[in-house]
Amino acid sequence: MSAENLPARLTEYLEFARAHPHLFDDNRDGMRILLDPADILAVEAEVGARLRLRGIDPAQAQVGIACRDPWVLLVRDAVEFPDRARRTHARLVNTGGDGAAVLPVLDGKVVLIRTFRHGPRRWMWEIPRGAIEAGQGPVEAAHAEVREEIGGEIDQLLPLGFVYGATHLYRNGAHLFFARLRSTGVPQAAEAIAAIEAFTVAQTERMLREGEILDAISVSAFLHARLRGLL
Repeated sequence: MSAENLPARLTEYLEFARAHPHLFDDNRDGMRILLDPADILAVEAEVGARLRLRGIDPAQAQVGIACRDPWVLLVRDAVEFPDRARRTHARLVNTGGDGAAVLPVLDGKVVLIRTFRHGPRRWMWEIPRGAIEAGQGPVEAAHAEVREEIGGEIDQLLPLGFVYGATHLYRNGAHLFFARLRSTGVPQAAEAIAAIEAFTVAQTERMLREGEILDAISVSAFLHARLRGLL
């Protein structure tokens, strides 16, 4: 099929792939994203036929940008596995890239925020975190998130590594940091933050054991800090 005859969704998808090659690299031990239009259309037909047998609209096999808003893209790719099996897979891509998350400590206590998360539709205990904005690096983003979410000023900031929060679907992850604070401020209602509270290490561990802290990035940051002897 010539480029002129491609469906508009595939034209858009292939242009997106050319503009963002780091999202489509295929040097993954045989795990390849297929970018040849003929290959993509063949996979769509094969997967679509299987979906039809299950009573699912075969259009759900179509490759492309299935949904977009200013912050997140839902992208569906045609993927080839090492055994040459081919099928479609969806992933969420944050248009802003990765984020930064900070485990803040004030006077030896872990500072957590009580924030509402729309995804699970529940209040969560978490550490401050957010997207790395254009022109920022992870360190600058870490300072900004602590200031914006808890009104905190950082005395010492230490890197804890990088973590992915939902590898089955979400492409992006977060740079983790440990911070010693001089002070904190008041909850930011505009950020859906209801409370800022400081907990001893023992209290934080109890909250983890009893399922009061459910955010994977917060759990990862605490674990990294403990393994490094920072808490």
